[in-house]
Amino acid sequence: MNMNYDPNLTCSGRMAKQKVQLTFQQWEYSTVVESTVGGNCTGLSVIDCAIANAYDALELDGQTPMIEMTNHEGNTLGCTDDEDRGDDFLKDMLVKAEIICIEPSA
Repeated sequence: MNMNYDPNLTCSGRMAKQKVQLTFQQWEYSTVVESTVGGNCTGLSVIDCAIANAYDALELDGQTPMIEMTNHEGNTLGCTDDEDRGDDFLKDMLVKAEIICIEPSA
């Protein structure tokens, strides 16, 4: 991938939108989630925020958050946050994180 990660987009109070692609995996089951992060943070802070956004998206109607993954045969595996660990639940399954796009906020 060829992207210009321009630090000027997030310095001196400027804001940017960054798209992050996260891959979560357990055994041979995986899923890819995309999250958009706004603000003036960079690097690992952006990844951390993207994981928090992904976790927030899992919370449905007060039920235990669950992420669903599939394997190469199309079988599914649901992993739940039974211990109420918050986004650490997802961080433990993160195998890849990539900032794939950055652009100035409107």
